[in-house]
Formats: sequence, structure tokens, C-alpha cells
Amino acid sequence: MTSARQNTPGQDLLAGLFFLALGAAIVFVGFQIKGSPADCGGEKMSADDTCVSYSGGDQTGSKNLDEQTSDNSTIANVAFVIGGLVILGSAWSSIGALGRMSGSARR
Repeated sequence: MTSARQNTPGQDLLAGLFFLALGAAIVFVGFQIKGSPADCGGEKMSADDTCVSYSGGDQTGSKNLDEQTSDNSTIANVAFVIGGLVILGSAWSSIGALGRMSGSARR
């Protein structure tokens, strides 16, 4: 019977710090999206613009400025939630790893 290899507290702490940075990067991207003007293919949209999407030569959709701004806001909010959850999870993991590290130092 083989047993699964268990990470050391130091490895868990490093993984926690990595995911903390990843969560912070996701939240940062959310702020970048939230603060940027609506664009279509990299071009800033005006009030009378319509952004048309194509796939395989066929039109798949179109959005006006308000719709594109709303989509950007939704994407930014999703990034905030996902990034925040990653940060909370990594903080919880890092705190547990630190507790195991200090517990093993007392022995």
C-alpha cells in the first residue's frame, strides 16, 4: 500500500504566496477593465458606434457602446470575485502552513 506524499509546511506556504499573487493579479486586471473605456477590436468606441463580432465569416453579434460598457463592468466584477476568492483561499492556506511551521518548531 502506497501513501500519498504530503507537502511540507514550507511548500504549502510558497504555494499560498503564489496563489496570493495570482489572486492579486486577477483583481488588478479587473480594475484595468473597469477603468478602461469600451473598445471594439482595440479601437475606442463612440456613442454612435456598433461593434460587430464575426466567427468563420458569419456575424455572431453586435453591441453598442452601452452594451459593451455593461459587458466590461460584468467581466470586471467577475474578476473581482474570482480574484478575491483566490486571495482568501491562499491566505487561509498560508496561515495554516505558518501554524504548522511554528508547531513543528516547538517540538
